[in-house]
Amino acid sequence: MNNVGKSDAELVLQYSKGNEIALENLVRRYSPSVFNLILQKVHDEELSNDILQEVWIKFIRVSKANEYKELGKFSGWIHRVARNAVMDHFRKKKRSKLIGIDDCRDSILGITDETLNYEEKDLQDQWYKDIKIAVEQLPLDQQEVIKLRMVSGLSFKDIADETGVGINTALGRMRYAIMNLRKILQIDA
Repeated sequence: MNNVGKSDAELVLQYSKGNEIALENLVRRYSPSVFNLILQKVHDEELSNDILQEVWIKFIRVSKANEYKELGKFSGWIHRVARNAVMDHFRKKKRSKLIGIDDCRDSILGITDETLNYEEKDLQDQWYKDIKIAVEQLPLDQQEVIKLRMVSGLSFKDIADETGVGINTALGRMRYAIMNLRKILQIDA
């Protein structure tokens, strides 16, 4: 059966009835534009291909469950699914991100990455706000060591001298501060 000249709605209907060639035509028709949309957001071809695959899997699941409703154009639907998949990726990345020294330093100093797109920048800004709030919840001795290390750029020896404790105590406070930040921010270590 020739599906090339069929409308999107006809192809979706045919695929929902088991016509695999209809799916191939939809994939051929929309994968380039969906891929480009994803690539513009994530700036990584391999990751873009992974997210593109997730988008088509979502369509297959929705279609097989007879949950796809023709409320508008298929092109709008598939591109919206792609945008949502990209946002899900960034949310997941934010949640699973291991907090480190650089994250704290950048957030405390307000350093932003100018190469980020709008959505990434928005997520980064929220991440930095979350870190600042989390630092304020730490015990004062841990806040102090974080700020001396991040803001002032002091070595642990200098931090030990500044706070009147041994170097191992300064290192321990930093270690506990990072562990507590991970707990507060609900990050898997």
